[in-house]
Amino acid sequence: MTKPLFLLSNDDGVHAPGIRALAKSVRDLGDVVIVAPHVERSAASHSISIHVPLRMEQIEAGTYAVEGTPADCIMIACRKLLRRKPNWVLSGINRGANLGIDTIYSGTVAAAMEGVFHGIPSIAVSSFGKAKDSLNYESAGQVVRKILESPDVFAEAMQGGMLNVNVPNLPFESLKGIRVAGLGKRMYDEDMHEGTDPRGRPYYWIGAGGDMFQDIQDSDCVLIDQGFVTVSVLRPSLLSVEGNERLATKVADEFKTEFLQTKGNIKS
Repeated sequence: MTKPLFLLSNDDGVHAPGIRALAKSVRDLGDVVIVAPHVERSAASHSISIHVPLRMEQIEAGTYAVEGTPADCIMIACRKLLRRKPNWVLSGINRGANLGIDTIYSGTVAAAMEGVFHGIPSIAVSSFGKAKDSLNYESAGQVVRKILESPDVFAEAMQGGMLNVNVPNLPFESLKGIRVAGLGKRMYDEDMHEGTDPRGRPYYWIGAGGDMFQDIQDSDCVLIDQGFVTVSVLRPSLLSVEGNERLATKVADEFKTEFLQTKGNIKS
């Protein structure tokens, strides 16, 4: 019987402790292949490398480093490296949460979404902690394992989408439980840090996400702050169906006469 195949990636880089902890947590459930950026590519979003070649190096058995983005990693793994389709794409475990608008910027989320593009059930998982913290990656790994062991709970909701999971930086036994969450609104540092490099040229540095957030009930920001694991289903389309429906009526009413008149004035 063929074992399930887990394709792992991240945006913290192939040597990051989070991806090693993730691999350890699922290794006895099937075959594991890691394909991740050769260096950190945080906030790469869903960018792909179309102007430079992708170079991939096997650094150990089942582990490959790619000179590209997280989305590149999933693409090259699915199109060139793997001989069979993965059963799951698992992205993470990210150092720091991916909450609210983070999901747009995050390379961790993008790697999972690229899995969705290839028709593969996908999960992005992040550990909520500050850069200086020692993170409980093992807790996040155990959460992912629980999800994988309960596929019927999540399968229908994930059709055409992915699961974004954020885990408080707590021991597994201290987690309050899993809650389905909406996307919150984190408060970002609006200032760009300004300085001068050694050659006298000015530079500007965008700050990281802030620790503050708006108090929105049942949002990922609020729930994770309360000690809950948050899960949210994300879909690849940016289309607002409701917005399109409202706009369609107004456009038809507003421009119908104008375009008919314009058409009548065009000479063949």
